Amino acid sequence: MPYTPPAASLDHLGTITNLIAHATPIAKEITKKPALFAKLPGGQIYFDTDLELDTDGWPGGPGGDSSWQAHTSLRYNDDSSLNANTVPYFVLPGPPDWYTALGVAKGDYAAVIFKTKLAFAVFGDVGPEKKLGEGSIELLRRLGVDRMKPNGTVVNAGIDPHILTIVFPGSGDPIHRSDEASLIAAIGTTAKSLFNALGGNADAAPLVG
Repeated sequence: MPYTPPAASLDHLGTITNLIAHATPIAKEITKKPALFAKLPGGQIYFDTDLELDTDGWPGGPGGDSSWQAHTSLRYNDDSSLNANTVPYFVLPGPPDWYTALGVAKGDYAAVIFKTKLAFAVFGDVGPEKKLGEGSIELLRRLGVDRMKPNGTVVNAGIDPHILTIVFPGSGDPIHRSDEASLIAAIGTTAKSLFNALGGNADAAPLVG
């Protein structure tokens, strides 16, 4: 059955929809099958999935998420981890061989769309081998869904369905990871520029972040 992106996201996608029509499926086993998991003609990775919550690196500890880990796969230059509650990051499944073969590395950037919401994110964590579609507390917040409770714990729930992620291989740079402020600034400027250059429309609706 041919793939059609969700209607609510078409304004942001712009002419990227033309590229999606010529995408090449990625042959990786995922437990919950994505609506589409493919490589665009220019090498970008596109997937349409649910978006589960990832709290790794959040100083709040388990706080409602039993799978919480203190560290993220991507680190700052001083080897400290990203804070899931302040940095919008997305997760790709391991092992790394499949995404490195496509030119992707930890620290690369992506555009993430949920209905009319658009956010930009960094590849900040590596997840289970067969799970695709996870994002940090801050990424969900930028997509309009805040899972942080007033008491400082989280609601361990994601967003579904039809969250669109477009990953830009080779877009990250270690110089961006000197500190949190530098990384967050680079996520916004670099990913937005790449998204618009690809044919997306970052200003189709109010942009979060």
